[in-house]
Amino acid sequence: MAAQVQEGVLVGKTLRTKTLYQDKDWLYQKYVKEKLSTVDIAREYREQCNRWCDPNTISRWLKKHGISMRSLAEAQQNRHATMAQPVPRGGAARNKKAR
Repeated sequence: MAAQVQEGVLVGKTLRTKTLYQDKDWLYQKYVKEKLSTVDIAREYREQCNRWCDPNTISRWLKKHGISMRSLAEAQQNRHATMAQPVPRGGAARNKKAR
């Protein structure tokens, strides 16, 4: 007895649909390929689907899918590598002489 659902797939025997963060391929793309943190993935999900998602939920689904979590050192290294580079001081406007 299969029930039809407009969006997603059935999870177990309930009528709940599979959310985006429960999709292994999507989660792998975001966490491993794009190197986003669980906080960033949760934020992106909230913006994309307009629904609340906690970073701990993302962590739980990474573990369920067998996607290994980064160590604290790796996470900090990624965070610092993706931060915007500072704007150099004394740009072109400063080098122009006032007349």
